[in-house]
Amino acid sequence: MTLYLKYRPQKIAELDLKSVRERLEAMVKSGRDLPHAWLFSGPRGTGKTSTARILAKYVNCRGKDKPCNKCETCVSITNGSCPDVIEIDAASNRGIDEIRQLRERVGLAPMTTDYKVYIIDEAHMLTTEAANALLKTLEEPPEHVLFVLCTTESEKLPETVVSRCAVVRFGRPSIDEISDRLEKVAKSEKVKLDLGDIKEIAAAARGSFRDAVKLFEQVMLGEGDVKKMLGASDKSDPQEFLGMVRAGKTKEALGRVDELVQGGVDLRKFVEKCVELLREELIGSVTNEKTANSGELIKLIEGLEKAYGRMKDAAVVQLPIEIFVIENSKAPVGFEPQSRPSNGQAPNAKQPPSSIEQKIKPQISGLVTGGSKLDDVMGKWQEVIKAVRPKNHSVEALLRSTRPVDFDGRDLVLEAFYEFHKKQLETERCRLIVEEAVGEILGVGQVKLKMKLGNSPVRVQKVTDDLKSDELIETAREIFK
Repeated sequence: MTLYLKYRPQKIAELDLKSVRERLEAMVKSGRDLPHAWLFSGPRGTGKTSTARILAKYVNCRGKDKPCNKCETCVSITNGSCPDVIEIDAASNRGIDEIRQLRERVGLAPMTTDYKVYIIDEAHMLTTEAANALLKTLEEPPEHVLFVLCTTESEKLPETVVSRCAVVRFGRPSIDEISDRLEKVAKSEKVKLDLGDIKEIAAAARGSFRDAVKLFEQVMLGEGDVKKMLGASDKSDPQEFLGMVRAGKTKEALGRVDELVQGGVDLRKFVEKCVELLREELIGSVTNEKTANSGELIKLIEGLEKAYGRMKDAAVVQLPIEIFVIENSKAPVGFEPQSRPSNGQAPNAKQPPSSIEQKIKPQISGLVTGGSKLDDVMGKWQEVIKAVRPKNHSVEALLRSTRPVDFDGRDLVLEAFYEFHKKQLETERCRLIVEEAVGEILGVGQVKLKMKLGNSPVRVQKVTDDLKSDELIETAREIFK
């Protein structure tokens, strides 16, 4: 038996969340009749279904101390063999037909217990019609029936259903609460782990008692090496990585991402640690009046959250975080921070044409190869990227790290600055998506995508955004006569 099943709470007093434990203890000790319908709402892995089973044992236990976990009824519920405790996964039984069948069965008397208990997991997955059909049963249930709805997203349930239930909120447990749970398991299993390792496992569980015990079991199987099991390494310090990004050390940060991938580090977990660090700094900047730029912190957090969401379906798992690095580093890739002009002007002050020419000429000189047809591509490039987005987010991200350098009406040449990005766009799947989007936006026939590798990564859009439109036009005229 896996540890999380072995150490699943079996009594109200064993529940890990103090708030839930105290709420239920108060209700059962009050002497009043218990509600016939309950709604357990909270994050995954916090003990909702375990609590539902404990409630089922409490109302049906034959022993003196309820639940006794010794009588035939308690044992059968614990083993999952009690015919009167029915668990339904609403994710796969979400339609009105399934709920109609349930309504037909609730009228039948229990076979071996006093109460038939229906535990409906993932209740928010019920269709609107199914939820409305269930509502009728919740309004006038048979006296021998108890309903427990478990959900991670109670806001998706109709208010009419929620209002018919006694709601118990399962909050996200603290690291200390999870650590307490792990210490008890470690003691029972006679495993020695220092408090630092236990807290590291608790933090990695992301608010789930169940996941924490699973991770603990992996540590046991992995000879107690917590860092190895969690995918940690000397290069996986989130503080150091974020420092690179915030200091504008783009190349170093991108190199660190590559080192993490080569070292087998779980990038999603790494991003979670980065977000948690930034969150603590953001909260501290408000509550403790620490000196921090909250706007910058929010921008970084939002960028990481966006990358985190995209990593799950990305064709290249590290690409979203690479895009985050490029978009959020203070210095654009390929540029050194500008020093203050000798005349005392601020760096952003209007510069003479010669300075602007020096700044933009290297970026634009590579764009004129294809003449007016290339201009058509450049003028509609953002539309091309938008057209790619619904087809594949990863390809969209790849395009943002390239630039068009030539187009003759049929062959489109894109310049990439990393060999890895170039090879990905050359794959048939990615190439066809780009070719189709370019053809649609430009209204031309068949387009053939070709890739070339650039010498140094630059961001043309960033450069041009820094210049006013009239300055850009005048500089371009001066450069190209």
